[in-house]
Amino acid sequence: MSVKKCARDDLINVARTSLRTKVKNTVADLLTEIVVDALLAIKKEGEPLDLHMVEIMTMEHKTEMDTKLVKGLVMDHGARHPDMPKKVSDAFILTCNISLEYEKSEVNSGFFYKSADEREKLVKAE
Repeated sequence: MSVKKCARDDLINVARTSLRTKVKNTVADLLTEIVVDALLAIKKEGEPLDLHMVEIMTMEHKTEMDTKLVKGLVMDHGARHPDMPKKVSDAFILTCNISLEYEKSEVNSGFFYKSADEREKLVKAE
């Protein structure tokens, strides 16, 4: 038996023991391999585990027995317009860490002047 296999088996036993003290046994048995596989998927040799790389998403209208590990990217945004297609093949996907939606500025600013001369000075300074 390889060291990697042995280590995974040990992790599964630890995870199962811990989870069975927190949730029902049927759910714990389902979650055990999911938890271990999620951690092994993000583990980098020689670096500490970054648990921020694993995201737990709660989906409405699903039960705990519908839980599964998705190895990859989950897009949780639905269609933005009712006429958008429900399914697309061979699509290009852009992922970014910024919002592409219009956001109202939190800063309210304006130019105040008393005469046309002051206005012209402000325009030139701008």
